[in-house]
Parts: sequence; structure tokens; C-alpha cells
Amino acid sequence: MIFKNGTVFFEGKLRKLEVQVVNDRIARVAPSISAPGEEAVDLEGRWLLPGFFDVHTHGRAGADFSDAPPQELVRIRDSYARCGVTSLLATTMTMEKDYSRAMMRRIREAIETPAPGARIWGVNMEGPFLGRDKKGCHDPQYLLDADEAFFRELDGCAGGYIRLVDVDPRIEGGMELIRSLSRDKRVSIAHTSSDYETACRAVEAGADHITHLYNAMNSLHHRDPGVIGVASDKNVWAELICDGVHIHPAVVRLTYRALGERICIVSDSLSAAGLGDGVYSLGGLDVHVQGNRAALADGTLACSVSNVFEECRNVISFGVAPETAIASASSNPALAMGLEDEVGFIRRGNLADLLVVTPEMELEQVYVGGKRFA
Repeated sequence: MIFKNGTVFFEGKLRKLEVQVVNDRIARVAPSISAPGEEAVDLEGRWLLPGFFDVHTHGRAGADFSDAPPQELVRIRDSYARCGVTSLLATTMTMEKDYSRAMMRRIREAIETPAPGARIWGVNMEGPFLGRDKKGCHDPQYLLDADEAFFRELDGCAGGYIRLVDVDPRIEGGMELIRSLSRDKRVSIAHTSSDYETACRAVEAGADHITHLYNAMNSLHHRDPGVIGVASDKNVWAELICDGVHIHPAVVRLTYRALGERICIVSDSLSAAGLGDGVYSLGGLDVHVQGNRAALADGTLACSVSNVFEECRNVISFGVAPETAIASASSNPALAMGLEDEVGFIRRGNLADLLVVTPEMELEQVYVGGKRFA
């Protein structure tokens, strides 16, 4: 098919172009494409964007990647795609060891089960190698010091699909774990009270990612910049939860001015996303949802009930340029995960995972592998 008469997000800019799709991939992007007999999709007054990529999501629509059976994890791929998220990493919580082994096997089965909907490109392992003082909603009884043998066992259970590993550099053996794992995995600085110098050493050891910037870390201080200062100074990717709850819009604007090209919008969503108010489970703990806020019983802010498409729209409404916001929901996550030759970009050879939206960022159509999904 050919997408005609629209505005295409190409090489970081919104441009008047046409896009040809053959089978499940993009075959050509050009100012004008003629292919008699091929289906034409008229995009007059619309934008064509790459499908969005959420590298940090625990679940939605009633299922959590940590505890749901494989068939439920397959089912919610549909829900992600319908809200414009065509790629994701299944993000786990800190659980008991045997449960964690089973959890990774369930996710592996969900990844390997052919089904329509969003693509699960692997696992974001958030825990158990996190700081107890910045645990957030992770169960402290299951947090561990560095244990590479256990990580390798879990990766084996997951079929080698663990793509991103979250580590607090301050735990016992944390720096050595970062150095070793970064040889074949991506490592994120996470849930830590690291000072600036410690976080810099973690980057030098191989960490190139920061988990939900500003959350579960020390606040920025002008004499002690901590992990936030490292996000500004070093060439690392920074996740940003842009639901309007976890980070004030003014801080979102400030962060985009400081490191806009290295931001990945993430939802950090839990199973309650898309379901409404109530009490839900996350990593074995009860989470209370009211409106757009999710918290533990003691008031500790938990995950979000948002999605990356909604958050991208928020970012634009906060005053960030649409092209910058769109990149941080699509191209940046793909680059951060080393998947830029598959997704995140509208260019020849990439998968035809595409969104048709209005200039007001209303989602109208979703294509996964060149097939109309919603």
C-alpha cells in the first residue's frame, strides 16, 4: 500500500512525503510514489508516525508481566497497540527467587507466541538489584546484592530475552555487576541514592540508561547533583514518566531543554492502566488507584495508569515541540534498545508499524507490520 497526501515523521522532522509498504516493511519513502494497482491510504490533513515504543511498562488492561499467565500477557498486546504502542519491553518487579524464575518463563512464552498486537522485544528487569533506601514499591524482603549467577539463571529462564537490567551501583558488588552485564546487556542506573561521583563511575563501568529520572533517586541539589546531574553530563538515555503526576510540567520542560535528544518517554504503567479506580496488585503489593494517581497504602507513589501515546500528547501540551516529543516516544527508545533497524523510524527496511494521527495528536489508525490494526 501507499500512504499519500500526508505529513510523515522522517529523520526527526514532519515532512510532506509518501510511504510505500510491501508486505510487513517499509519499501520506500519519497516526495511522490507511483505504483498503479496498489492500495492508497489518503492521509490528507493527517500525520504518519512510527509506532510508539514503551521500554518500561509493567502491564495494563488487567494483566501484570510479573504475575499474569502467558495467555494474559499475549492478550494485552492488543490493548497496547490500540493506544498507539506497537513495541514494548515487559518490565518485571522484585519477587521471590522461584517466583522470578517462573515469571521469566511466562514472559518468554508470551514473547514467542505468535499473536496480533504490540511486539514484546524483551524484558526490562527492574529488580532485585536495587537500593533498599530507594525501593519505591519493590518488596524489600526480596531485594538482593549483586548476584550475576542468579541473573544469568533468570536470563536463561527468559530465553535470553532480558534486554535491559536495572542496578543500583551502591549495592554490594553493584559496580562489578554493571561492568560484567554491560558486555552483552543494557544496564540502567535505578532506585539508588548514588551521589554524582558514584553514578559517573557506573556510566564508566558501562551503564548507559537511567530508570525513571527524578523518581526513586536523590533530588537535584546544587552542591550534590547526584544521578540527575549525570543524566545531564553524560551520554546516557533517560526515562521520563510524563503522566503529569510523577513529574511537574515545569520540570518536564526543563529536562527537555537539558537533554531532549536522550529522553525516552515511558509509562511505568501497572495492570490498572485503562481500567479505572480501584485496588490492584503490583509485585505482590496493593496499589490504590484514584484518577490518574497510583500509590501504595502508605501514600508512596507507585506506577502510572497512563500510556506512552497519552504522555507524548501531554509533553506537547506542556510546551515541548511536537517533533521532539514524538522522537522521545518512538526513535529514542528504539535507539536506546539497539532496535533502530527494526522499529522507531519510518525508513526503508524497517517494520511498517505506523500511527495515523491528527495534528492535535488524536490517534485515528494503527498499523502493525503493514496491517490495519485499529
